[in-house]
Amino acid sequence: MRLPANLVIAALACLPALAAQEAQTLARADGSLIHYTIDRPAGPPTGLIVIAQGSGCLPGATNTGIATVRAAFADYTAVVVEKIGITPGAKIAEGHVDCPKAFVDGYTMTQRVSDYVTVLEHLRESPELGASRLVLYGGSEGGLAVARLAAELDPVATIVMSSGTGLSLEELIKSTVPPEGHAMLDDGFAKARVSPDDSTLFAGSSYRYWADSLDQRVLDYMIASSSPFLLIQGGRDLSNPPHAARLAANAFAEAGDCRLTYWEFPALDHSMLMPNRASKLGEVAQLAAEWVKDPLPAC
Repeated sequence: MRLPANLVIAALACLPALAAQEAQTLARADGSLIHYTIDRPAGPPTGLIVIAQGSGCLPGATNTGIATVRAAFADYTAVVVEKIGITPGAKIAEGHVDCPKAFVDGYTMTQRVSDYVTVLEHLRESPELGASRLVLYGGSEGGLAVARLAAELDPVATIVMSSGTGLSLEELIKSTVPPEGHAMLDDGFAKARVSPDDSTLFAGSSYRYWADSLDQRVLDYMIASSSPFLLIQGGRDLSNPPHAARLAANAFAEAGDCRLTYWEFPALDHSMLMPNRASKLGEVAQLAAEWVKDPLPAC
């Protein structure tokens, strides 16, 4: 299903006020801390939504994109889990070249998902947060995180946005790089596979990160899950191009699996921006919030 690029809704102006974020911590097995924030709705929660940020080490608690998505789910308790080595108030300017050592040395997708599971298992002990109705929302690299979570947990709905869904991470990266750059990528990725515990940086991430993630494909975790999925794709996305998302949509269609709803917005890019740089993320997120109310329409 492709929605018209000029679809505009005004519901965001009517959203209720939100309470202040609550900073929380939990200890990992090694004694280091998982930092996360809880944002409660003004009234009883409809459910609990986990919003997963994309790549880099900027704090999720101050991420404007996450705040926009959170506003669309104003009647949910919202949870943002920071990446290893990151606190909600961390003073990080760029988010890729200035990441703290604890992040560079420790961050992998497997480790990230483990942190989410730890936090959610803890929060499910607090029914007043609405955790019995779990929704997952992840953009870009966060889409892989929530797809993996969906395969482990039992969310009522999962939203994946701009995540190169039908290709492995290695395939996705190569698809966005000219052929003359593939030899450099092959060399770096081969070194990462040989040294999967190494913190050496290549293309902005550690060998450890690449070795853990290169062969992962969002689609595989989606298929392994029982969750309904909403897959959101921008037609102008150069980082995670539309053909990767269409591969996933086609895989579900060919299997006769009705759990996937696919929206492609031809005029939007990776961040849901129009060509004039106007953001449509709030409107897209509000549409997603409406979809969550009935995530399994008939095929």
